[in-house]
Amino acid sequence: MGGNADTPSRQGYRFRVGIPAETEIGGKTIACDAQNLSRSGALLVGQFPTPLPEVVDVALKAPTGSMTVQLSGRVIRIEADGAGGGTTLALEFVDMDDARRDALDVLLARLLQTPVASSLGDLKPGTPPQDIKKALEAIPLPQRIALASRASAKEREYLRFDANAAVLEALVRNPGFTLAEARVIATSLQLLAGTLDVLSNDSRFKEDEELRIAIATHPRVSLGTAERVTADFKTPQLKKLLARPALNQLLREKLVRRTQR
Repeated sequence: MGGNADTPSRQGYRFRVGIPAETEIGGKTIACDAQNLSRSGALLVGQFPTPLPEVVDVALKAPTGSMTVQLSGRVIRIEADGAGGGTTLALEFVDMDDARRDALDVLLARLLQTPVASSLGDLKPGTPPQDIKKALEAIPLPQRIALASRASAKEREYLRFDANAAVLEALVRNPGFTLAEARVIATSLQLLAGTLDVLSNDSRFKEDEELRIAIATHPRVSLGTAERVTADFKTPQLKKLLARPALNQLLREKLVRRTQR
């Protein structure tokens, strides 16, 4: 799905959530879970009867408080849930008037703000990366994004192992993020071009040579960003940059011409 992960109300972006839901099918209320959620639809997991009507009613419930959002969805797909029985039901929301759309936006925003009941605090120094990743994956994506934006130094140490680009961008925007952390995260292959732009424009880090070289040689950096962060490099810095094998070939050719002036 497309969309900017730090703006959950954008059409089409899906959050992995896992919140309680109910469907009304054939006059019966069926409890289920919403495993993915966006402004355009949801993926439900439960014991659904077949055949299904073309459109079903669904109630989505916030994990905290008493908020419930009543929506209707067109059945797009139904299949066996390989994770442990039951079926998965993909819905595309229909009949979305302003009231329903606003209620869904509020629910998505609340999911981002829900306090994280995570196991990160139980991790010890020296925990293997694979165990850190498992602990992160146990936290719903909206909560990981929210946590990354305000995480402490200890939590940030673990969150940099997150494989989700939206979490890493939220981490980069964290007010407490340090130059040392920026240098490390700039080497992550999970970063997107937009996050590299954020790093390169951050007033806290933008003058650091080591970080600028890491950004310029990242495989996902845009040519424009790479040129901008190296625009004032002198010949010794250019030679250091040219020694990096990961440097974009087009940028390499431009930098070589600069050293020959």
